[in-house]
Amino acid sequence: MQWNIVRNLLFGLVALLLVGASLIAVSIAVRAGSNQRVTLYGQAAPLVQQARLLRAADANQQLNLSIGLQLRNQADLDNLLSAIYDPQSPQYQEYLTPDQFKQLFAPTPDQVLQVEAFLQSQGLTITNVASNNLLIDATGTVAQAQQTFKTRINTYRLGSRTFYANATAPTVPGSISQLITSISGLDNSIQYHPLYQRGQSSRHHVEQQHQRSYLAGPTSGYGPKDLAGAYNAAPLQSAGTLGDNQTVALFELDGYQQNDVAQYLHNYNLGSPSITNVLVDGFNGSAGQGAIEVELDMEIVAAMAPHANQIVYEGPNTTQGLNDTYNKIVTDNKAQIASTSWGLCENSSGNAELQTLDAIFKQGAAQGISFFAASGDSGAYDCGDTNLAVDSPADDPYITGVGGTNLQLNSGAYGSESVWSNPNNTQRGPKGAGGGGGLSNTFKQPNWQKGPGVHNQYSNGFRQVPDISADADPATGYAIYCTVTNAGCPGTGWISIGGTSASAPLWAGSAALVNQYLQAQGKHRVGFVNPTLYSLFNAKQQFLPFHDVIT
Repeated sequence: MQWNIVRNLLFGLVALLLVGASLIAVSIAVRAGSNQRVTLYGQAAPLVQQARLLRAADANQQLNLSIGLQLRNQADLDNLLSAIYDPQSPQYQEYLTPDQFKQLFAPTPDQVLQVEAFLQSQGLTITNVASNNLLIDATGTVAQAQQTFKTRINTYRLGSRTFYANATAPTVPGSISQLITSISGLDNSIQYHPLYQRGQSSRHHVEQQHQRSYLAGPTSGYGPKDLAGAYNAAPLQSAGTLGDNQTVALFELDGYQQNDVAQYLHNYNLGSPSITNVLVDGFNGSAGQGAIEVELDMEIVAAMAPHANQIVYEGPNTTQGLNDTYNKIVTDNKAQIASTSWGLCENSSGNAELQTLDAIFKQGAAQGISFFAASGDSGAYDCGDTNLAVDSPADDPYITGVGGTNLQLNSGAYGSESVWSNPNNTQRGPKGAGGGGGLSNTFKQPNWQKGPGVHNQYSNGFRQVPDISADADPATGYAIYCTVTNAGCPGTGWISIGGTSASAPLWAGSAALVNQYLQAQGKHRVGFVNPTLYSLFNAKQQFLPFHDVIT
């Protein structure tokens, strides 16, 4: 009898819980779906305005969507970031953990549930919610996406390219409109591209420029000893500072061949650093047309910091893959440094997507991660036309944008450096090739970006790019080893590569050396490095920390 009473009570309690859960779900669904629609401006693909309409997109085509959510307490976050990087603040270098960031600034579980409920009520399937609640991944057909966001998705042609995109900005219920930063995946009009260029110099030409310092194999391009000598890393390396106990995350949108990297390491006697692959969004890790970029990044980081651990984050070249891969680097929080050499014209990215990336990079800065990004190879014309534009993500204020120079050595050490500019190389655009730079159209100039040359006749109150530079001219390129023929690598393996794709990982590897040295002195790692870089540049010192390249 007593057991029956207990059993009946349990059954009753379970029934009440089920009814309660159902009521909560219905309440959320009603809250998300029953009020007036709000248009999310800035969410239509910019390239649609230039393209020719072909036809309506296939209604049954599957779309992978990435919904970026708004951070909470953003003013408090901005103040905290200022304090973390202010040497006079008691919070200086008190970096957050991912859990602390989530508790203070991430979207709440209820906010996530509201957006999820709306998406599911329209027939979309939720495939993932990021651990920091910043991204919701969903999938569905074109027809379902059109119904969900009250837009039309068409097929367009621009030049030789065919792509699909939403014709109008999406709409969502007003109750969740303030929760959403971006809706990505309604179009495939853009893809990030690697920012490298093939070297053109012959062996004889390069030997005239610098003293050879590498073993048999490469026919042109600078090797590890050249780079360490040029950028004064040799004393640190000779003293045993080689990147021990440091981890560099590499953001990649392609795979690589492990044997290629192993051959590079073997040729230069760099040992065997720990290399871990993290595959994102179902990417299979196979080496494709962008493999040369991945191998370049890995090899140049090892050239500067051969003992540093490398985590290679590999995702598909879609907007969802882009967001999830960057976010995975930040939420994993296993690397103190991150490098990316994949970029896209800021104007093509769209403001909404840029704001989602900015939220990710803010979390990285709060956690003390140093992000380095190639600034582009098209000079001041990153969109491939005659309009002034900079590259994303180097445009972001929480990224260190790395530009490009032409480096000349003198007996294995620094000789001279000049601006990389080649108006005759129109591979990237009609204005020629050169280190990317200029003024952002999106991000305001940060308060730490100041000093000689920063405020000039072109200043307009917006972020200036790049922050720093290193060798990137293909004529003074880097020797790397790559045999992935469909990526343009030779069967022999050795190739000389330039572009800001190389200068970004060079700085990332150098930062690993700096972090190791600082920690050996009982100090914190540098974290988001831009405030420190500009402070050093503006300080009066006996030994200047930078070469000021102005010609």
